[in-house]
Amino acid sequence: MGQSLFAALLLLPACGAKTTSLRIVDHRADGRDVWYHETFDECWFAADAEGNIDLVLRRERPVPDDPSQSILQVVHLRSFWKPIPGTTVAQDQQINASVRYLMLSGRVGASFEGAGSVFFRAKRDRERLEGEIELAQLLPRTRLNGGRMLFDRAEVSGEFVARRDPRRVVRMINELDGLFEFDRAGTQTSAAAP
Repeated sequence: MGQSLFAALLLLPACGAKTTSLRIVDHRADGRDVWYHETFDECWFAADAEGNIDLVLRRERPVPDDPSQSILQVVHLRSFWKPIPGTTVAQDQQINASVRYLMLSGRVGASFEGAGSVFFRAKRDRERLEGEIELAQLLPRTRLNGGRMLFDRAEVSGEFVARRDPRRVVRMINELDGLFEFDRAGTQTSAAAP
């Protein structure tokens, strides 16, 4: 899972219609900024009684050099308070959600974690959710079985259109938590070498 492989997957063009897509700028340690764009095929959400959400964006594609393998990208956002558009004052530094971005190819991968500002609104049927990631900042968190870190310090923004599917949300979160296990100190405890 080399850096060029991830870069090739992230540099695909965006669709013009309402989609779930992210823009990422990675502020590299050498002072360069590298820009990426990714469109996600699947986006689900689950809401709790307080109106907070778990949102999961997912995209799986064959590896360009080896179609027998695939790369899975998953973004998990968890809101911990709900902003109200037009009422809640929006600021660049506002944080209302935790964010995890995970990349996997087989049992090799990397995770990036942080927090940011996320706005969302349910459609009338309450089965669809639309929103924006105003700005989330992510740092490298864990390498799974020697996976490479694509980002040094990433800023993420974008739009999402999600469909209600609590079972899929819970299943995906549990699968990812099983792969990227941490003890209370934040040390990886799965069979991976950082």
